[in-house]
Amino acid sequence: MRKLFALLLLASVAFTACEPKDPEVNYDNLKIKLTSESVMNFAIDGGEGTITYDFEDISEATRSKLKFPTPEAATAVEWITDVTVHPTDLEVTFKVAANADSAREATIKVWYGDYSFMVMVKQAGVTSYDKTFTATHVGGTYYGKVQTRGYDYFIILSNMQPESIATVPYGACEYRFDIYSEHGAAFDSVRRVPVGTYTLDHKRTGEPGTIDADMNCSYMYDNRELAINEAFKTGTLTVTEDSIIADIVLFNGESHHIEYHGDCIMEDYTQPTFADISPVSQYTSDIEFNVTGGEFMPIFRGNWYDSDSDVWFIHMIEQRNGFSGVYLLFDFFVPRSNGGFENKDGFIGEYTLLDPAAESWDYTFPAGRLRDDSLQLHAWYAKCVNGQVDMSQAAPITAGTIKIERDGDDLVLTVDGKDDNGNNLKGTFRGKAHDYDYQNQAHD
Repeated sequence: MRKLFALLLLASVAFTACEPKDPEVNYDNLKIKLTSESVMNFAIDGGEGTITYDFEDISEATRSKLKFPTPEAATAVEWITDVTVHPTDLEVTFKVAANADSAREATIKVWYGDYSFMVMVKQAGVTSYDKTFTATHVGGTYYGKVQTRGYDYFIILSNMQPESIATVPYGACEYRFDIYSEHGAAFDSVRRVPVGTYTLDHKRTGEPGTIDADMNCSYMYDNRELAINEAFKTGTLTVTEDSIIADIVLFNGESHHIEYHGDCIMEDYTQPTFADISPVSQYTSDIEFNVTGGEFMPIFRGNWYDSDSDVWFIHMIEQRNGFSGVYLLFDFFVPRSNGGFENKDGFIGEYTLLDPAAESWDYTFPAGRLRDDSLQLHAWYAKCVNGQVDMSQAAPITAGTIKIERDGDDLVLTVDGKDDNGNNLKGTFRGKAHDYDYQNQAHD
């Protein structure tokens, strides 16, 4: 191979004048992808396994002339051994030890640079489960960060399409998991359950890789005959690109094995919410406002949306007493060099609409949208009455610019944008900032 490579180099020198140069390949940006099965099954006596992979955007001609990139591979369990990368064969090999205990599963992570995939390794055991369940639907809601280090995904594995967070339809059996991931999905158009392994956490730390063990957050609800609601005593949940596997033990001592195979995208609920209305804005004409004497409530959230920017969440109300009148809220991305919570003017500046694909998110704001449970996110204009948002007078801000200035003791916010119904949305909001809050999570 080395001799052939040397000959190719000589040939390239000899014919420089008549052959075009090969485009340079940036090995730092290669995206690795799995080409074999994402779930591998082994019998009790174990055996050997082979994972195959490839890289996107690399031609065969380039591959034959240049060295093969070498990814890394690892697992966190002792019963999977000898994990070895073979770069010239585009393979990862490993061995699975014999199993004298209950069935088990674990993952092997393969990565190159910023890109990775996981393969689930399942092995049969001598102990059977009390119940096994095959889910056909995945539901859920993405919550982002709520005073936790991990990004919160509430997922539902069910034999029917989930109806809503608050209800379980008759005939359905749902296993619900409140998981925390190190990766956010705030601006993806599709809410995908993040790949990883999650363990039930009775301390409720919200750390990445955990499942909130609170009985109202993670539990089984079987509504096929008599309604049965049982919390989890122990449990693990493993997610790959196309499967979700969970092993749990209920407080009544029953062990349950749950499997889902398919696209791990959280489906919408069958029960309609305001999020199902398009456009959300019910306005049929332009919106204008001019507020003086209002109140700003800035909250520093740090790396809230899994980006390279810090986030200030700022909401403001025209009349704090009674929480009524014009209500605005924004997520503002700012440079981390602004000083975080210590700089109370760290959000002063002019903001444009976020492009999630842009290299930098500094001084941008994401377009307003509704979460599945109708909570307003990112950028909104609304009217409040006694602390309640009137959805007939609410509009997500989906285009334009936002400017925040300081004028003496006052802050002045100027909006020049549009709602999701194409109406112009313009105005100023002047007031003082009170109750600075701090919900920063450690930078990842």
